[in-house]
Amino acid sequence: MSKHLKEVRRERRKVDRARRFMARFRHPTSHIPHGAAALAAAAVIAAGTSAYATPVRHDNPPGAGHFDWTVDTTWLDITLPASSQPGVEFDETSVWQGGTSVGGDHGTAFKLQVGGVGDFFLVGVDAGVLIPSGTPWDRVGLIYYSGYGSELPEGQATYLGVQFDPGMGLQYGWIGVERTGLSVDAFAWGYETEVGVSIPAGAPEPGTLAMLALGALGVIRRRR
Repeated sequence: MSKHLKEVRRERRKVDRARRFMARFRHPTSHIPHGAAALAAAAVIAAGTSAYATPVRHDNPPGAGHFDWTVDTTWLDITLPASSQPGVEFDETSVWQGGTSVGGDHGTAFKLQVGGVGDFFLVGVDAGVLIPSGTPWDRVGLIYYSGYGSELPEGQATYLGVQFDPGMGLQYGWIGVERTGLSVDAFAWGYETEVGVSIPAGAPEPGTLAMLALGALGVIRRRR
């Protein structure tokens, strides 16, 4: 069987799967609007295509439900959404903030990108920069040090590069932060699900999944 034919059959299976998914919500007793069912089915296709990014992103907007990472000795798990943060050490994907430092569990491979004087300071990168970005790694990085200052701009969004190993090999991620004085608060965080694969800081951008779902919905309509 040719490679092209395999791809065509694979795409047809995706469309058929989405149609069956949609059909479940066309039943007269269903309370879910057809539009919502269509978007859900489109998301199924989007998630199954090679175009769908493997990075996972969790946003932490201000207001109700915001996870406050500035509280002393508070842990942030980059694999969990803001609403599910335990605030204490959870597993190999957790990083703490205490005093003027941020660090991973000393018993795991969780590390952060550092630099500055003696490679002791946390360094930030712009959105879209690939992590790892080439700077050194350490389990602890300083936010601020009296008499020197900070490598992180105050009042500006920047991204901390992280790496961790939950037992399958090194994975990479990021934490979007904004520094105020001696501490940083996180506005979002994310990680790459595939071992050894770099991740752009901030990826995937907000709305990416919705855009993919709408695009996939267009594919369904064209093929029908």
